[in-house]
Amino acid sequence: MLTSKQIRAEFIRFFEEKGHTFVPSAPVVPQDDPTLLFTNAGMNQFKPIFLGQKVAQYPRAVNSQKCIRAGGKHNDLEEVGKDGYHHTFFEMLGNWSFGDYYKKEAISWAWELLTQIYKFPKDKLYATVHHSDLDAYKLWKEETDIIPDHITYHGDKDNFWEMGDTGPCGPCSEIHFDRGPDSCERAGEPDHVCEVNGNCSRYIELWNLVFIQFNRDTNGDLHLLESVFVDTGGGLERFCQILQGVRSNYDTDLFQPIIQKIASLSGVSYTDETGVSHRVIADHIRTLCFALADGGFPSNEGRGYVLRRILRRASRHGRLLGFVEPFLWKLVDVVNEVMGEHFTELAGKESFIKMVIKAEEERFIKTLDMGLTRFEEIIKTTDGQIISGADAFILYDTYGFPPDLTQIIAEERGYTIDLEGFNNEMNAQRERARSASRFVANTDEEDWTVISENSDSRFEGYDSLIIKSTIVQYSIKESGEVTFILDRTPFYAESGGQVGDTGKVSNADLEIQVTNTRKVNEKYIHYGILLRGIVTGAEVTAEVDSQRRRAITRNHTATHLLHKALRSVLGEQVQQKGSLVTPDYLRFDFTHIKAMSHDELRKVERLVYEQVILDLPVSTKVMDLAEAKSLGAMALFGEKYGDNVRVVSVQDFSRELCGGTHVSSTGEIGLFKILSEGSSAAGIRRIEAVTGLPAYETTLRQEDEMSQLADLLSTSPKKLKEKIEVVLQKADKLESELKTLTEKQISSEIDGFISSATSQDGFALVAKILPADADLRLYAEMIHTKAKNTIAVFFNKKDEDSVSMVCAVTPDLQTRFNAGNLVKNLAGEFDGKGGGRMDTAQAGGKHPERLNEVIRKLPELIKQ
Repeated sequence: MLTSKQIRAEFIRFFEEKGHTFVPSAPVVPQDDPTLLFTNAGMNQFKPIFLGQKVAQYPRAVNSQKCIRAGGKHNDLEEVGKDGYHHTFFEMLGNWSFGDYYKKEAISWAWELLTQIYKFPKDKLYATVHHSDLDAYKLWKEETDIIPDHITYHGDKDNFWEMGDTGPCGPCSEIHFDRGPDSCERAGEPDHVCEVNGNCSRYIELWNLVFIQFNRDTNGDLHLLESVFVDTGGGLERFCQILQGVRSNYDTDLFQPIIQKIASLSGVSYTDETGVSHRVIADHIRTLCFALADGGFPSNEGRGYVLRRILRRASRHGRLLGFVEPFLWKLVDVVNEVMGEHFTELAGKESFIKMVIKAEEERFIKTLDMGLTRFEEIIKTTDGQIISGADAFILYDTYGFPPDLTQIIAEERGYTIDLEGFNNEMNAQRERARSASRFVANTDEEDWTVISENSDSRFEGYDSLIIKSTIVQYSIKESGEVTFILDRTPFYAESGGQVGDTGKVSNADLEIQVTNTRKVNEKYIHYGILLRGIVTGAEVTAEVDSQRRRAITRNHTATHLLHKALRSVLGEQVQQKGSLVTPDYLRFDFTHIKAMSHDELRKVERLVYEQVILDLPVSTKVMDLAEAKSLGAMALFGEKYGDNVRVVSVQDFSRELCGGTHVSSTGEIGLFKILSEGSSAAGIRRIEAVTGLPAYETTLRQEDEMSQLADLLSTSPKKLKEKIEVVLQKADKLESELKTLTEKQISSEIDGFISSATSQDGFALVAKILPADADLRLYAEMIHTKAKNTIAVFFNKKDEDSVSMVCAVTPDLQTRFNAGNLVKNLAGEFDGKGGGRMDTAQAGGKHPERLNEVIRKLPELIKQ
């Protein structure tokens, strides 16, 4: 029996011997394709070639591509676990021809590999072709020895591939395998016939050979391409199922080690019938490992939300197997054992992946418990069997329950949820968020005066801060606020976290103070105050505030240095998740699951400052995106990049894709100082730092504070630490002595209280009003150590409007009296609340003026 590793290796070896270049798998988190949440097919990384945007570096390629289909158009999430072949993560084997060979070779090589290398039984294999593709039909008959009756024509739904509504497309030829009549899940249904493409589990698709020969235009018409392509894809999991002679993908060696680990950890054996949760967890942990290794991170939006949802779904199924503590992280090593030999990107990231998964699951377990309590409250107030969209949204927004999780829990109780209502609530929240954004600039609302039909503008401010320009469009309010567009501008528009430039635009008859610059719909919009004159189409001088710009560039280059330093100190898994670059300070958000230690912060700060004092040159260059990637330039996940990108390099230390403004050498930064590090969101940390003069002023301020502290303690700054240690030791000693004296004083008071206690029905009662600063619990503890057959209630007034109380019941009375119940009833006399244990309890309330009256009534209240 071939192992999955051998099946994968044989596929790659076979096509390498046919002249194909092996191309490593692209990351499952796309770095430069905003149209995709995740890489969902082997062809994704070759799209620019098919679209004519890029020339192929090799005529033939072979690949084993990691794929995730969860969210968006291709979403198998809800089906995972219910059967043996749906997955969120799978591996696609494929071979490609970029204008080289075509249908003949693709078909004959596929048949050769399946029948001669893998030894698939020929009588079990079926080929389908598009009803218009006579060539493919003829090639199957003439170039292979497939049984002629096993070749069938089909329509567009099954055998025509399209990248989208327009663009490259073409017929495809699928290869199916007959698993035998016993594999049909619909056997016995009226009118059901087992056949290829017949919605029948007996015949499963193994491999799809796509022949890209057309381009579909906006009218839907097909035009022949100058170059034709071959794009094939076969699921490794299905290859393994057939070649290993098992009934399900989950029975293969790709999944069984993970499933057996789950069974071992949970104590619940796996079977086909009862193993839904095992299958869900095994699938989802593979997705999580590869997504995290490739730069994904759980969050509340986009692909991050999908990952969080997958993790929570797996954790929820863990609950069904009896797990009450985080367990998913314990599966990471076995995933690496199964997949890590080929996908080496997992190596070295195991600790990070475990840390993220464990922290996320811990967080979810807490919210799950709180959310389940809220769910029970919702059930009690729900009429009928449908949970409203508003209630489902509360579970999502407050407790992090994705709607599918709420649906699972609801179904267990015989309920459904109003998904349409939930979506309406979700859309309303998004609209509120958009309305609240202070960065929205809608130029359509402006009352524009057009001076020139050429209303576009060019940014020329990388090299020049003062240029001659012309106002081509403007809008002005009675207050003097003016919005305008220049045909050429030196003002940088806020983008990529960098704030917009300010400055002035003027000539002999006009002066505008520019207060901000933004880019809206590819236009550079300038905002300002009209100081004098009237706006015309005359030539103006546009001048950026150079001192402010230089401060911004220092901070922007520092963010690049900081990013690289964080990855060097914390690990390559660190990713930028946002930034703010202002003239006064910089803010940098990055993925990291826990607070940085003091030592880590100092290492990062030192590493940045080392690059500053080296005065490294900072260069920018516009180049092809592929070239930038080959040079190791870092791109921000989720950002859209064109074919040509601007690469900012700090010698060999840092290289990033960036459109912002930067210093010419790192020495211009002057000084770098981290001000703070803290949490920005779940799994996201934030560093704030300063450079240049603000950094110098921060250092001076810290020195001044040190000197002032030293003066207060009558010592020098150098000896401040030793002095503080001495003072703290004295303080500890005095505090201990004070505590001893206090306890002696309280002990003496308690003796007096006990001797003056009033005798009740079988117990002694102590009731006292103590000073506002008295520790009531300490008095209660002393009663327990010194008294018998006693109930003590101590009160004090915290202020004019509130009262506190503590009740103590000695052990010999606890069969008759409960301190928690007593104090709860007493609190009611003060319109308050409270409770606690049987021996000691506390409460608070209002109306201190009732104290004396309540104390008089106390024996009666206790009896009640």
